[in-house]
Amino acid sequence: MGNLAQAIAHFEDALTFCRNAGYRPELAWTCCDYAEMLVERNGEGDRAKAVALLEESLAISSELGMRPLIARVAALQEQAEAQPVRAPAYPDRLTQREVDVLRLIAAGKGNREIAEQLFLSLRTIERHITNLYTKISARGKADATTYALRHDLSSFS
Repeated sequence: MGNLAQAIAHFEDALTFCRNAGYRPELAWTCCDYAEMLVERNGEGDRAKAVALLEESLAISSELGMRPLIARVAALQEQAEAQPVRAPAYPDRLTQREVDVLRLIAAGKGNREIAEQLFLSLRTIERHITNLYTKISARGKADATTYALRHDLSSFS
């Protein structure tokens, strides 16, 4: 597929240019093409971005009577909706719940506060913390906080 980061930057520039210049037909096509690339890549967050771009493209193309584009957008919308939403990939095979706990640890919360905030029992939180510490080789909350900051997983990083 080539250099995706560069392609994304070019698409973003094209969207900005078309919006600022008022080039609505070009904006509709650019939204569609950008969405198609995101659907094909299917990375984290790509589906949501593609759906938003396709909605914008469909609104413009419907208003302007761009039938070929309307058909293409409809096909891409079906394809995007059929794709499973990818879960975010966290380091050291951390689960979403372990990352939630880690963020609260990094925010200075105690075990009981974490349990209350996540609506879980204290025992369940203690089990999550044990699993979390094992996965990240932490000996305590200071190590866990350092890990969260280094891996951009804290709520204030």
